[in-house]
Amino acid sequence: MITLHRIVLCLAALLLTLPCSGQLFQQFRPMYFVGGIPLDGPVNKSTANLKFQFSMAIPIWQGKGKAEGMALRFGYTQISIWDFFDTSSPFRDNSYIPGLYFQFPLQRDHLIVGVEHRSNGRPVRGTQDDTHSRSTNYLLAEYRAYLPSGLVLKATGRAGIGWYDDEYTQDVFSRFLGYADLGVGYRSKDGKWELSVDATPVFAPFNVNVNAAAAFHLGAISLFAQFNYGYGEALYDWVRGYRPPPYLRIGLLYGQLL
Repeated sequence: MITLHRIVLCLAALLLTLPCSGQLFQQFRPMYFVGGIPLDGPVNKSTANLKFQFSMAIPIWQGKGKAEGMALRFGYTQISIWDFFDTSSPFRDNSYIPGLYFQFPLQRDHLIVGVEHRSNGRPVRGTQDDTHSRSTNYLLAEYRAYLPSGLVLKATGRAGIGWYDDEYTQDVFSRFLGYADLGVGYRSKDGKWELSVDATPVFAPFNVNVNAAAAFHLGAISLFAQFNYGYGEALYDWVRGYRPPPYLRIGLLYGQLL
């Protein structure tokens, strides 16, 4: 049976055969496939899982002349948590993230502004398949400063509205997704190593979401390790009073981390 997950995996495999500088598809956010375990609580077939992120962009408009370097792109990112080892190997959560992004020309740095939608595709409360519907729509701005030393300073801000079960509420931002991400990265001079740490302030019950990653490049494919703490990876975990465990995962990364 053909499912959405099979289609996405096939598209990801196709993208791996295309150059990132191609005119049709471009890499947008990092693409990876990792597996791991929780660092707090039992480790068994119900807690060990696989995770993948698929991301691409399609150019809509490229500036020319005085507007050279400006670009408008449609981007799509999907983050999936797969309980591969559990009975029937279900997908525990999927985050679907389409958006429109305007890129500004900077000599060394990176600046985009855009509008983004993020949801887990689950039905709302009161329906037959009531299962933690989560959805957000927001404006965002992302800036990265690439320093000659190899350091990368990152900042992202977002503002919008979120759907939580059966109501629109700012809880989605204040408790789970956050209004801003602050981060620092490093890329070695030979380009072999990349490191990244991002922190997102939230207000309950965690004080901050943390995402850390490291990549060792072997070519187009890299060895990849990722640490997640808080609500940064699965919308299904956006439950008032629930504290998801931290996860450590190891796998493969395609393209660049930063």
